[in-house]
Formats: sequence, C-alpha cells, structure tokens
Amino acid sequence: MSGRHRVRRPVWTAAVWLSAVGAVAAIAAATLMGGSNGERPRASTSPDVPPRLALLIVRSAPGPLLAVVAAGTGSTPVAVVVPATVALTIPGQGDGRVMDAAELPAPEAVLAISNLLGVWIPHVVVTDTTRLAGVVDRAGGVEAFGSTQSGDQIAQALDRSNPARALTWRQLLQGLFAVGPSWSSEDFSEADDAGAVAVLLEEAQGAVVRSMPTERATAGYLVPDPAALTLLVAEDLGGSSTPPIPVVVLNGSGAPGVGRSVAERLIPAGFRVSISENASSFDHDTTLVVAGTAADQPAAERVQELLGVGTVSVAGVPSGLGDVTIVVGKDYQTE
Repeated sequence: MSGRHRVRRPVWTAAVWLSAVGAVAAIAAATLMGGSNGERPRASTSPDVPPRLALLIVRSAPGPLLAVVAAGTGSTPVAVVVPATVALTIPGQGDGRVMDAAELPAPEAVLAISNLLGVWIPHVVVTDTTRLAGVVDRAGGVEAFGSTQSGDQIAQALDRSNPARALTWRQLLQGLFAVGPSWSSEDFSEADDAGAVAVLLEEAQGAVVRSMPTERATAGYLVPDPAALTLLVAEDLGGSSTPPIPVVVLNGSGAPGVGRSVAERLIPAGFRVSISENASSFDHDTTLVVAGTAADQPAAERVQELLGVGTVSVAGVPSGLGDVTIVVGKDYQTE
C-alpha cells in the first residue's frame, strides 16, 4: 500500500508498551468511564430514534477483538468493548466464549453477541490488523498512550499477546473515533452490508468508549454483570430497560440450523437463549413450548406466536434455567 501516509515514529517494543500501561492506566480508565471525575456521561438517545448498531470484529493471531458501535440521529455515539473471555451461549452450538463466537462466520458471530448483550445487532463487519492499519494511516495516525501511533505500530501491538493488548484496543478505538477516519468496503473481509457499516462507523466520530460490564467467574472466564449490562444496553445501545426473558432451546427434530433460526426470531423480541442443545431424541413431530410457571405463560404464548407453530403448556415447576423451554419439533421450518 505505497500510497499510505505513515507517521514516522519508532515502533514501540513490548516492554515500552507494558511500562506505558502502568503510567497511563489510571488516566485511561477514567477517560474510558467518561471523565476524570468518575462521572459517566450518558448517551442522549431519543426513544423515537434508537441508534443503529454494528458489531466490529478484528481477527488477529492472539485472538479476536470486538466492539459494538452505536451511532445515529438523536444519540451520542458509543463503542462498547466486548472482552474475548466472556462466557456466552452460541445459539445452535452450545456454550463457549466470545472468542469462540468471533471465529464463526459473521452472521453466527453477531447472533451470539446479540444474544449475550440482550439487544439485536443488525450489522456486522470483520477485519484484521493489516486492514485496520490502513484505516489508521489514512487518518494520519491515532493518539494512544499519549503519543501519535502509526498503523504499523498499532498492528504490531495488537498482534502481540500481552497484558497491554486489551487496553491498546480500547485506546485505539478512542483514538480512531476521535479523529473520525474514512472507511470503505475494502477495509472489511466479511460484512453483511459493508457500505452501511462504513457510513455508521464514520458517523460514530466522537464516540464514547465503554467496556461491557463483567464479573470474574473462573480462571480465563468472565461473565456479564446482569444489572449493569441491562443499564448499559438501555442507555447506550437503545435496548430495553427490562432484562431479556431466558429460554431453553432444544432441537427435537434433528434438522440443521434449528437453534440459530429460533434465536433469530426470539432475540429481537426480547428473549435470550440461555441453553441451546439437542433434545434427548429427534422424534418430536410437534414443537412444545413449556412455561415454567403460570406467570411465564404469556411469555410462552409469545414464543409460540413468534415461531408460528407449537403447543403451549405449563410445567408448574420452574426449571431454573429459563422461563420457557422450547422443544423444537418437525413442524418448525427454519426458512
């Protein structure tokens, strides 16, 4: 890419990056939370004009980096970093982590992240550090850790596996949206609508960068902080202030793509797939929609309406795994 403008600064070594983290961590943390005084400025989202959302995935050797970008009329742009080690349910495939979902084809990846966050994300793009470096250089470099960094410097930092990598990703997002670079379809290796996402990313200039609220579970795993996540989704991503209704989806027909198809219908309507796996057998002709208690029956009836098939019943005993259990039968059509 001989036409790229390069900021001629020495490439930082891993040691320099790590020492920089210690020097600026407090400042960066305060900035990412919205200000040095600890107050968190809220997105001024209009209830009539929800922001448009896109999932940005950057694939690299140490693992993927993700952010959900929200922009549009009536709202302050926001970029929410989704840590790769957060545990989640991948509809149609079972349990995993964000890093596992991010390596799937883009439509399956964005479905899993939508399920995790509890808000429907209509667009997704995938890129890599080489393409991202081109975006940085077109912007004339970005500010990170108190210095202007070139695309090559950013790419090298993101391609190294070290404790500074996650903070570098957040700093890069903050620097990118501060300058508002141009984006094109050539910047993405996968996209559902490259042109629409390029426009959205450009409209996200000035975006506030946040991190998905999480709690540590076990070594190598994080889990969502439910209350804080619901608040973030409602105030920054235009989602509901009510947590999604958890449902268990069991494939009782044996047909491929059932879990994913059911999730695509339920997640935009305020449901979250908490378990997605095969039923004990594939001989179910009719879809069963089972409410855990009588109080869950309206939710079960809504599920039946969304799926267009099935019978509704009440178990009377909550499963503890979901308010509604769906055993998908052969009467359900994925298309």
